[in-house]
Amino acid sequence: MKIVVVLLGMLAVLLVSTRVQAAPGSQAEFDALMDEFGVLTSYRAVASAEPLGILGFDVSLEGTSGTYEGSDVVLPKIKFQKGLIAGLDVAGYYSSFTVPGDNANTTAYGVALTYAIWDGSTIAPAWNVRGSYTSTDVSGIVKTTTTGIDTSMSKGLGPITPYVGIGMFTLNGTDATATYTGYSASKTRYYYGVSFDLLALNLTLEGDNTDGVNSYSAKIGFRIGD
Repeated sequence: MKIVVVLLGMLAVLLVSTRVQAAPGSQAEFDALMDEFGVLTSYRAVASAEPLGILGFDVSLEGTSGTYEGSDVVLPKIKFQKGLIAGLDVAGYYSSFTVPGDNANTTAYGVALTYAIWDGSTIAPAWNVRGSYTSTDVSGIVKTTTTGIDTSMSKGLGPITPYVGIGMFTLNGTDATATYTGYSASKTRYYYGVSFDLLALNLTLEGDNTDGVNSYSAKIGFRIGD
């Protein structure tokens, strides 16, 4: 049910308000907020493992649900993926929203480079490995970054392609006012999803678990592969 809510919310509005307190009261609260915010904005594939090929591309709207300060939130994103040579794909996302109450302008972006170890065939699954980086800025005061690596496998079944993956990332949070000590953590993520293709239209649904915390993503857009 949550993943349906993510998709409907993403289609209804691209930029949404997210309940975030940018000024925690203690070091422990700062660490907890950086942890939740970093997990929410960390890079998610929301795509099967097959490479797009040099002529392929994907332009989409994406939303990721999560929990922040006890509230359910949705992070909206514009996402782009382009196939390159030798089984390489490059991708990135951009997000911008306002933190209610504090009127804090928040921007986030992520980039990723994927290499297809196996392209996949009628009998064999596709297998890839990906490196990623994200950065989030809350009014120039609070910043988080993540650096990660993951691997996934998928197998096409006509217009439907299920996939599974596992990865890890490091998370860092900093406070420009020097009120709080910087936060750092390492995370492990398991994820699963399914991609639906109808001509050039693509819908992908993904669920993940990051150190026991569940979140859901949905992406819809245009996807063309070789």
